Amino acid sequence: MSVKQLSSDDFEELIKDKKVHLIDVRELFEFQQGFIKGAKLFPSTHFSDELEKSKIKKTDKVALYCRSGSRSHFIAEQLSQLGYKNIFNLEMGTIEWLDYGKKLTK
Repeated sequence: MSVKQLSSDDFEELIKDKKVHLIDVRELFEFQQGFIKGAKLFPSTHFSDELEKSKIKKTDKVALYCRSGSRSHFIAEQLSQLGYKNIFNLEMGTIEWLDYGKKLTK
């Protein structure tokens, strides 16, 4: 199954479901500047280590984002190749999220 690219509005709707794993793949310094409420940090540079430590099942819904959508899309494609079935990417990242008036938490 391919990765589903979502607009910020659709992404916001998806992550209202508390069963969705919301994952920020940016680096720590970016995360500290602000993140989507409820997100866990799995930096792209250490993603596989964080994934191994997590309890995420291959059937769980996983929502990924980064600043522009490209790092998270790359990670999403890797998850798909590993057999994860329900992967969602915030297509234009936090750039679009903020452009649409949505907030980041510090």
